[in-house]
Amino acid sequence: MQMGADASEAIAPPALARDEEVHMSMRESAAESARAAMTSAKYEGAAQSDESIAARALGALERESLLEVLHVELAVDHGWLTLTGAAAHSVDRSAAECVVRYTPGVRGVTNRIVVALADRR
Repeated sequence: MQMGADASEAIAPPALARDEEVHMSMRESAAESARAAMTSAKYEGAAQSDESIAARALGALERESLLEVLHVELAVDHGWLTLTGAAAHSVDRSAAECVVRYTPGVRGVTNRIVVALADRR
């Protein structure tokens, strides 16, 4: 049996397509935020203070308009950033991590954001 070009292509369910679109947008936005933070901080590879890393990461989260984080706190210890709080959806939990991961000076991220009960599966 021979299939036409349309039949052989996999079709993603609308929810998955939306999640992929949101993730792509978040990755692009995170990269833009990182570039902006690097420029504003005149990052040249020097050690960053935990306070300055936290300020830039928080600024990146605040600039991200697509993110539906209900409440978030962050702490930085020797460049390791820990996120805590609550997000509306699992995609927002992941996106928050993606946004802060590329902040200059961040060596790693521990994501302890919990997802609101409505989105848990």
